[in-house]
Amino acid sequence: MNLTLPLVVKDIHFSYDKKEVLKGIGGSFFEGTFYSIVGPNGSGKTTWLKLIAGINPLQSGSVELFGTSIAELSNKDVAKYLSFVPQMFNIQYAFTVEEVVAMGRYPYMSRFAMLSEEDNGLVQMALEETNLMPLKDRYVNELSGGELQRVIIARAIAQDTDIIVLDEPISHLDIHYQYSIVTLLKRLCRERKKTVITVLHDLNVTMNHCDHIFLIKDGKVMIEGEPLKVLSEEVVQKVYGLQVKIVETDEEKWITW
Repeated sequence: MNLTLPLVVKDIHFSYDKKEVLKGIGGSFFEGTFYSIVGPNGSGKTTWLKLIAGINPLQSGSVELFGTSIAELSNKDVAKYLSFVPQMFNIQYAFTVEEVVAMGRYPYMSRFAMLSEEDNGLVQMALEETNLMPLKDRYVNELSGGELQRVIIARAIAQDTDIIVLDEPISHLDIHYQYSIVTLLKRLCRERKKTVITVLHDLNVTMNHCDHIFLIKDGKVMIEGEPLKVLSEEVVQKVYGLQVKIVETDEEKWITW
């Protein structure tokens, strides 16, 4: 199967002050694939995502977007390749939901330009896909945390990049929207060949929906691969210190303890 390789990360070391958080981490990310980064708290998951997205500057190693070093790209150019959904997002001003989602189109616009018909179409599609049409005229500073999370995900979808990076995108959502967002992300991979990279804490969601998992601990990739390989009973016990059992049905797999 001939797949495009949109993102390659090589040998990243990163420190805050004198504390080394990432210790030679890397990986290859293919188109049409749903990736999850999992691991204990403090293992470096969010730091890795921020380096991939260009939020934090590289200290060593490399991030390549379609063969070009991220260090050689402007922020606007990076935003045409990759969209980023942070774990926490705070909007101080009274923008409507539709206005915030439309911000995803700004990397493609010249200064003071109006949204084109194509831009508006992508914004409306993102609102539909995240079930935000009933809220599109609401001000975002009046929304719940879960509603705001969906708005930021919709903005990333409207940005229409080949790579979507999300830091705990379902952590503030109720069960219904957790399922719908994960299902949507998986569909973006299958139907539009997006590369989706997300940090998830729910190992059962990861097990049943993701294609490829990077399990990291202490700033290193301990193991990567298909869900059943990475989230085996032995590996979970070793990394998380939990004795677990994998239960398989015809449709799903579950980790229990």
